[in-house]
Order: sequence, then C-alpha cells, then structure tokens
Amino acid sequence: MNQHDNSNATGVSRRNVLAGAAALGGGMLATRFAAAQGKPVSGGVIRVGFASTPDSLDPQKTVAAAGNQVSYLIFDNLTRLDENNVAHPMLATSWTPEKGGLEWVFELRPGVKFHHGTEFTSADVVATIERAYAPEVTFRAKGAFGPVEKAVAEGPHKVRLILKQPFAEIPVVVAGRWARIIAADAIDTLETAPSGTGPFKFKNSQAGSSVTVEKNPNYWIPGQPYLDGVELVGIKESIAQQAAIRGGNVDILTQIPIETFLSLRNASNIKVFSKVTGQYQVMMTQSNMAPFDNPLVREAFRYIVDRNLLVASALLGQGTVGNDVPLPPGNPMLPELPQHKQDLAKAKELLTKAGINTLDIELWTSSERQPTPKMALAFKEAAAKVGVNVTIRDVPYTEYVSNVSRKKPFYTTQWSAYPTFYERLYLMYRSGANWKYGVVEDAPGLDAILDKMISELDEAKRKELIQEALVKIHKSGERIIPYMMNYVGAASAKVQAYTPPNYDVIDFREVWLS
Repeated sequence: MNQHDNSNATGVSRRNVLAGAAALGGGMLATRFAAAQGKPVSGGVIRVGFASTPDSLDPQKTVAAAGNQVSYLIFDNLTRLDENNVAHPMLATSWTPEKGGLEWVFELRPGVKFHHGTEFTSADVVATIERAYAPEVTFRAKGAFGPVEKAVAEGPHKVRLILKQPFAEIPVVVAGRWARIIAADAIDTLETAPSGTGPFKFKNSQAGSSVTVEKNPNYWIPGQPYLDGVELVGIKESIAQQAAIRGGNVDILTQIPIETFLSLRNASNIKVFSKVTGQYQVMMTQSNMAPFDNPLVREAFRYIVDRNLLVASALLGQGTVGNDVPLPPGNPMLPELPQHKQDLAKAKELLTKAGINTLDIELWTSSERQPTPKMALAFKEAAAKVGVNVTIRDVPYTEYVSNVSRKKPFYTTQWSAYPTFYERLYLMYRSGANWKYGVVEDAPGLDAILDKMISELDEAKRKELIQEALVKIHKSGERIIPYMMNYVGAASAKVQAYTPPNYDVIDFREVWLS
C-alpha cells in the first residue's frame, strides 16, 4: 500500500494512515488485541446484565448501549481501534488517502461471508453508506462515515469514498458504533433477524427482556470467538443486579448504577471496574425551542448547577466535575476555560437580562439512565432559589426515546466518549448535523469554525480551531455537562480477557470462561 505518510505532501495524519499499511491477517489481528490470562478455553455462554434492553436490532438505528452491544457482536466494521485510538484492519485490509484526503480507497478482505451465506463485497459497503446517508432518513448512523459525498465500488474488494472536503479521521471514524457494515441483500430483516459478518450470529430475542447470539463457526479470525454464545439480559434495579451476579445468574454487569459497583467492591469472586472514559451526562437545553432559543437563558442555567455536589452525591465520587464541553479535564486539546460553578446571583442576573423573572418548566428524565434523576432533583432544588420552578417528569426509556429526545426543550441524556473530534464536536454542535438536537447554530461563527476544523489537515492549525470552537461551546452550547462519569462494571472471576470498554461496548472476541 502507498502509505502517503509524508504529511507535507498530503496533509493527512500519519497516525491515521500507518495502521492501514500492514494488511494483517485474522490471526495477527487476534494476537494484537489479545489480553487473556492464560491459555484461552473454548466453550460456554456468557450472560451480560444491562440496565436497559436494546431499543432496536438495526445497527444504524439503535441508540441504547445494549443495542450497540448487540450490533458489535453481530456485525464488523471496516477498521478496529486499539487502546490508543489507532485504526487497524478489520473488513478493510488497507486504506490509502488520495487527493489530499478528499478521497480514500479501501481494500477489502476477501473470503468473508455474512451469516446467511452471502459473500461480503464492496457492494455491501456502498449499500451501507447509501442507506445511512439517504436524504429522507434520520438514523443515528447518518454522518457516521464522515463527510461522505458518495461511495463507489471499484471491483468486488475495493471501494472508494469520495468526500465533500478533506478529512484525515476517516480510518478512525469508520470503526464507530454506527458504522457497522450490513449486507445489501439483508436490509429488510435487520430488525427481526440481523445478519452480519461478526463473531456471533443472532439466535433470538425477547422484547424488553433479552437478546441471545451464538458463535459464528466461520468467523474470519481463526479460532475466534472462544465463547459458544452471549446472552444480554435487562436488569433495571440495583438490588436485582447484585443478586444476579452474586448468584451466578449473570457473569458481567456493564454500565451499572454506582450503588451496585460500591456494593460489589468487596464481594468474593467478583471483579469490579471503574475507568475514566470521557462518558458524561447532560441537561439538554435545546436551542431551537423556547426559552433556550435565548442564549442568555442557556448561560444562566449553567450557573444553577452545583457540580461538586453532583459528583459527590450522584456519582458517589466515581467521576469528575464537568465544564460544559465534551472533554474530560486534562485533555490536551482543552483551551484555558473558566470553570463554571454554581453562582445563583449570576444566574438570576442573566435571567433578568433575558426578560425572565419567573419561569415554569418541565425537566424530563428516565430512571433507566441513572443517575440522571438525581441530577434533575438537585437542579430543581437550586433553580427554585432563582425563580425557576421545575417539574420533573420521570418516564420509561422507551417513552423517552419516542416522545422526549429532540421533542422537548429540557431533558437529561447520556453520551459516550468518542475517538474523533468529528464525532465529539462536529456532529454534536454543527447546526444541521445528525447529533445536533437543537438544529440551529448555538453561537455566531461556530458552524464556520467546525467546518474548517474537519477540513484542516495541519494538526497545529486544527488544534487552534478545536479550541476556538470549545470557547464558544463552553459559553453557549445547548448541552450543560455537569460531570464526566467513570465507566463502572463488574465481572465474575471466571470471566477472562475482559477489558472495560472505552466506548461502551465490550469486545467478546477474545473473552473466555475459566
């Protein structure tokens, strides 16, 4: 492969391109990512407890963490990320930037088959991208492959992505949770019997209860997976989660309430995990809806929140104070920003300036996304002191997805960390982008900065643009981010090679049971 790693010639980041140089075979890929304790043993079914169940089996539509976990079991991506967010071959064996990053050519892995028997080809990559980017769709996958203009098949095992603008992060972006490759001839059955190229095949599902997958004996990585199957079960309550893992009814609890984590810390034969990942929860002040179409109101609400109190009481210390930007403290891209702190006098001043003396508002949340109700309650109590009367509406997550998100002006939500600034900033804050819930521009000039950011291939200049964008987001963005959460989970001692995930989903290819 032509690496194009001389940045002066193409401007494309050497870090993103180099990993595509080695067309690694399946066995080498497995070795690169292995973390097993001792020699792996094949067999057994792992049961994984989630606080909620999948909202969809369609990998391009699902929003819930459990749904993303199912898609990662059944489907593969073009690339795969290591712990340092460097892309490595998966369904693509190599990739080459051309025309200064305006086009990317991916060589595809031959001999791979979907679970229903069809051979994986470039036609499937094209169909996947065309479906996600169709003008009429509103899937979460829209934008997941970057600023793609079109995808063109150049033979059965080669595909060219033609972009709207230069973009260096393509090899990393295509490893994302909404960039799973689907079969062109099996789109109609994605909701009922999803078929991918991944390590496990769909077996069955019980709506609102569980999803079961079984080993793909023809997986393209030799010898993997080791497990015979994985069953995902929904267990909402902390007490029930603790009983399930103590009694051996589940082997792993993932994204659990912090109370569950703390109760299991000293349990015998159970390992617990608390890991900084950049995950965070949000109070969304949707900027296309009153009263938050006034930036002064959005700014005022920032000063109502007692962030230190929330870290102590809601996270029980398993996290850090947030500052209304989607990056954890210490991230090298952060500019110097004043820390937003509770200042009720300042909040009242801003509300008065916005023409508001008193305000009645509903704050929507879901107990299935802990600890967001605690965040809502703490905000309600503080807001009353500045004339903002909050009514909390706690609804089931299914109702939240259908009737709250993007449809109400004020609600809590949860977001994962993402490996690229295209995902962390552009898709979330650029007006009209797929994850920009408020649709409109939050601050004058922000859109132009974000457009330049994803096109800029010089890393120093790009950092300047990222920091410019963060300054505007910090003051006027529609997302109030009071804290950054640790990933917390637990696993039975018999679970081997389990690594807490950076981006919500667990890689079960190398996991085995002792």
